[in-house]
Amino acid sequence: MEKRVYCIIVTYNGMQWIGKCLDSLQASTHKNQVVVVDNGSRDLTALFIKENYPQINLIETGKNLGFGQGNNIGLNVALEKNADHILLLNQDAYVEHDTIYKLVKAQTENPEFGIVSPLHLTGAGDNFDVYFSDYLIKSDIKNIFLSALLNKSIEQLIINTRFVNAAAWLISNDCLKKTGGFDPIFFHYGEDDHYINRALHKGFKVGIVSSAKIYHDRERSSANEVNNIKLKFKKDWLIFLNQVCDIQQPNYMSLIIRRFLRHALLTVTGLITFNKDVVLYNFKMAKNIVLSFFKIRRSRKISMDNNTPYLQWPFPNNF
Repeated sequence: MEKRVYCIIVTYNGMQWIGKCLDSLQASTHKNQVVVVDNGSRDLTALFIKENYPQINLIETGKNLGFGQGNNIGLNVALEKNADHILLLNQDAYVEHDTIYKLVKAQTENPEFGIVSPLHLTGAGDNFDVYFSDYLIKSDIKNIFLSALLNKSIEQLIINTRFVNAAAWLISNDCLKKTGGFDPIFFHYGEDDHYINRALHKGFKVGIVSSAKIYHDRERSSANEVNNIKLKFKKDWLIFLNQVCDIQQPNYMSLIIRRFLRHALLTVTGLITFNKDVVLYNFKMAKNIVLSFFKIRRSRKISMDNNTPYLQWPFPNNF
C-alpha cells in the first residue's frame, strides 16, 4: 500500500514560483495531497491557486503568521488526515518526479530518521544551493567516501547531519506526533534549527538522501544587506534564541544572565565612546533578553512535554 503523503507549502507573495512548484508536485510519481497555507499574500498568489489548482486545499490566513505558524496549520491538517509522511516544501522550490518516492522509501526503510531532506540544488540545477553546501560540509559526508571504497551504491546513502534547512523536509508521522509543530517564539528564520534540536532530543536522526533532489530558486541578498546592522542583529538574536531554547542546553539560565550582562556593559561602553551603532545594537539585545525571558521559559517547558505541542489549531470545517 502506497504511503500517504501530505505536502505543505506556505506562500507569501509567491506568484513568480508557485506555479512551477505545484506543477512539480503534480508530476510526482508518488501520489500526494497538497495543502497550501497562504500567509496573507498581497499579490495574486491565492487567486492564482484557486483558478488554476482547484483540487488543492488552500487555507488563507488573512495575515502573515510567519513560516513556522503557517506550517503548523498545514501540519495539523496532515495529522488529522493520518498522513504517513509530511513534506514541507518552500514556495520557491521544485521537486523532481521521483524526489518524494525516494524520500519516502529512505524514511520507511530507516524509521530512525524522523526528518529526511534531498540534495538542495540552485534553481538552475548547476550547483548546490549556497547555504546547503555549508550544511553538507558539516554533515557526516565521510560516509559517501567510505561507501565508494566499499563499492556500495552512493545512490542509497542517507547522510547523517545535525542540520538541514526546512526548504524541503519529509517528516515522519511518528516524528511529528512526538516532536510537534514549530515553536511560535520564532516568526521567520531560526524555527527549523529549533525544531531539529527538539527532534534530536526525542531520539530521531536527521538525514540527507543523496539520490533525491530539489531545486531551490531562492533570491539572493545584496552585499549592502549583508552588512546591514539590522540584519546582523536579527541573525545574532536568532542564534542566541536557539541556544537558550534548546532543550539539550541545560545551563540556559547562566547563558541568559551572561549575555544580558555583556550587552548591558557594551551599551554603557558605547555611550561613553559615543558609538551610536554599538549602543543601539547592544541595548536592543539586552532589552530583547529581558522581554523574552518568560517566553523562553515557556518554550522550554512546552518542548519538554510528551504531548504534540503547537498543533492545537482551529481545524477548518471544509477539511
